Amino acid sequence: MAARALSPSSSFKSNSSPTRESAVQEVYAALGVPEPGVRLLALDDGGIRGISMLLLLRGIFNRIQRATGLPSPPLPCEYFDIIAGSGTGGFIALLLGRLRLSIENAIECYTRVVSQVFSQIKVDGSFKTTPFEKVLKEICDRFGDGEDTPIQENPPIQCKTFVCARESRGAGNVVFRKLRTYTHPTERSVRCTLLEAVRATMGHSVFFKPLSVTKENSSTTLLDAGDDHYNPVVDLYEEAESLYPSRRIAYFLSLGAGKSNTVGCNPSRRFANKPRLPEPALAALRHLADRCDSIASAFQAQHADLHRIFVRLTPTDDSYDGSIRWENVESLEDFILPYLLVVDKQLQMLVIAMRTETALVASSRRLHYDHQTRSWC
Repeated sequence: MAARALSPSSSFKSNSSPTRESAVQEVYAALGVPEPGVRLLALDDGGIRGISMLLLLRGIFNRIQRATGLPSPPLPCEYFDIIAGSGTGGFIALLLGRLRLSIENAIECYTRVVSQVFSQIKVDGSFKTTPFEKVLKEICDRFGDGEDTPIQENPPIQCKTFVCARESRGAGNVVFRKLRTYTHPTERSVRCTLLEAVRATMGHSVFFKPLSVTKENSSTTLLDAGDDHYNPVVDLYEEAESLYPSRRIAYFLSLGAGKSNTVGCNPSRRFANKPRLPEPALAALRHLADRCDSIASAFQAQHADLHRIFVRLTPTDDSYDGSIRWENVESLEDFILPYLLVVDKQLQMLVIAMRTETALVASSRRLHYDHQTRSWC
């Protein structure tokens, strides 16, 4: 399937009427200080794969920690204005953005899902929803406001987050939705809990039974994002354009769980202790990886002007034995660390941009308008 078409007129310039944002721009221009750009993070749907994306982030934030002399890596929510994700990437996005977790805590939550959910493979290759929801409730109890933690923040914070899903009301009526932690100025909000949002975006029919919810005498089935949205880079770009029409993009990081050649194959049956996935599940993982790469490639081709600020990282390695790499940190570190060395120059430039832009954001927060003196200070 071809990648979703992008609007050729898409631009971050706007002729809208003056707002507080435009007033701030004038102040920055007068002071000779560049206005902070929009900082974006997109996380692919890996099917059941996700730890590799967290390890990529950990490699980046370890570099930031060393460069800044901080005692520990900073929180990702401090370095991104919008985080978007689909599937497993959506789960990670909500951990980092909505719950504002450190990368280590996010890895802990993800490995909990692996041990309690992904380790129990049904005959058809899918996974049980009951233990999955149990783990999600535990996460919400520990880091949120209980199992009914809403997806929307109140009050909202600097880092906005959304996950991609679809809403089905039957009779073929399926609509793409962005489940947001904030209120969009023109689009209606989908009210749901954080648990429901994770179940929705991870509702790929090969892996989980889709979630059905009944509210106000209306029944809705929440599905995964679908082929055109497994990589949310286009959705994130459009969201940033609608929320910040007059601001430039500072940096745009897109993370994948690994190219399709890293999915691997089932081990020989004589290795009874090794995990096995039915072929339809393996095929679904490869399809997800290919779709995510295709969407990223199409985005890069149409937005060549962003080549200095768009960074696409997704591991590839043809040198291993071809068996499935199960989702555990130790084995995946052997996979990720060599890849980080290959992309080291990209990471150096990215870390410089992240440090510079986040310093500008900190400066902008200190800049406010005094209504009594009618001046900026």
